[in-house]
Amino acid sequence: MLPTARRRAYRTRRLLVRALYAAPAAPPAPAVPARHILERKTTMTETTVSNPATGTPSLDKEGLRVLVAEILDLDVAEVTDDAHFVDDLDVDSLMALEITVRLEREYAVKMAESELVAITSLQGTYDLLDRKLKEKGQAA
Repeated sequence: MLPTARRRAYRTRRLLVRALYAAPAAPPAPAVPARHILERKTTMTETTVSNPATGTPSLDKEGLRVLVAEILDLDVAEVTDDAHFVDDLDVDSLMALEITVRLEREYAVKMAESELVAITSLQGTYDLLDRKLKEKGQAA
């Protein structure tokens, strides 16, 4: 049996993931003058900055580290490049789903189920997102 605090945290995460899927799509952002594109940041964290040449978000490993630490409710120093999410950071399936959903929203990419096996460490996640953003930039 899980301790009371852990059960509450688990229940809260489960409700948050349900709310993420049930939430309607965000309204389109208002037009931003070109000189402010580089200063524009996401509302949740400061992980992405729009690239004016392609319009796609650029990837920053430290920003990604902050985002993952925020999702997992850990100190940023605990999320090292090679720390395995499940073995070292005790990520369960709901937390992994939450990471995936947030990454898809933050970086405006879609990940296939076959690609999710790469999300086992920060470095694997960074490599996957880097590849997806490059593919998205070439398609645009």
